[in-house]
Amino acid sequence: MNDPVWFAEDGATNVVIKYRCLRTVYSSRSKYGRIDIVDTAEYGRMLFIDGIAQSAEHDEFIYHESLVHPAMLLHPDPRRVCIVGGAEGATIREVAKYKDVSRIVMVDIDEELVQVCKQHLSSWSRGAYEDPRLQLHIGDGRKFLEQAEENFDVIIVDLNDPTEDSPAIYLFTREFYQLVYRRLGEEGIGCFQGTDLQPRKLTLHARIYNTISSVFPWVVSYPYMLPSFHSMHSFILASKKAAPRSADLEERLRRQNFKLEYLTPPYLQTLFRMPAYVEQAYVDNPELITDAKPTLYMA
Repeated sequence: MNDPVWFAEDGATNVVIKYRCLRTVYSSRSKYGRIDIVDTAEYGRMLFIDGIAQSAEHDEFIYHESLVHPAMLLHPDPRRVCIVGGAEGATIREVAKYKDVSRIVMVDIDEELVQVCKQHLSSWSRGAYEDPRLQLHIGDGRKFLEQAEENFDVIIVDLNDPTEDSPAIYLFTREFYQLVYRRLGEEGIGCFQGTDLQPRKLTLHARIYNTISSVFPWVVSYPYMLPSFHSMHSFILASKKAAPRSADLEERLRRQNFKLEYLTPPYLQTLFRMPAYVEQAYVDNPELITDAKPTLYMA
């Protein structure tokens, strides 16, 4: 019997996670980083960027439902939605479930990654790239928002972690969050990737939370756990008008004509809760992230 082949998540510095590899589907470099798509025994097909796991077939629904639906449900009438990042197409898929949405704009800087995901991760997007409401822009998400002449009801920022040399570094700063605020309508909602919640890696999450809180009047964070990530991660929800903890999100979900695989009305009742060590980190890390002093994620 042949020895198993392992794909090592080699982008980390102190911990290496190995996934039993059934076959390598795609491996190449785009202008912005290394792309690997691997079929694994435990989590199905997986996407890796620069050696770090980004998405897995068997549990991506947890990530994408958690990213999209709290923001969509919090807004009273979301019609125009902008997605920054999200090459896999699953963020579009979840937004497209709302029949009253009339316009979806997605902006991603890496055209090759988008095309690779369309070809090899089609079970993520499930035809969402063909939705007639979608307008796809290839380019820098920050520049797009700077030049946009329209406002959106919901802006979802689905990015890789801001590691060294990542084009995402300046999409985690106060100046960027101020730009998102300006591009939202008066009841606008933003949702942002909030990075790792491991106790020894909380500085970046806490500073992102405090930076967004310096821009938006209503900000909450919430955790999610992906088996394929092997740690707890987070999203941060920001609102210009509605208080997230006061909104009846569970009733709004009940009124939708779709069912989700992860989120349920009872689960939404306890979504915006964080462990004590995370709440303390917000106190201990007050420094804001700015263009002049961005913060990198240390894998």
